[in-house]
Amino acid sequence: MSIPVLFYIFPMTAVISLVYSASRFEDTSAILRKAVRLFVQITVFLLGVLLLLYMLTVNL
Repeated sequence: MSIPVLFYIFPMTAVISLVYSASRFEDTSAILRKAVRLFVQITVFLLGVLLLLYMLTVNL
């Protein structure tokens, strides 16, 4: 069974935001708050790009 590449974006984004936040803060609650916020920001940005690319190529 093949997993679509798009599904790898969510765990990778979660790991990236958690590691980035952990390298910037020492307090656990601050790390988690900033990681969740960064995860949402990255996910919304990527979904926006995906939607834009879909809209540009739907009529080709």
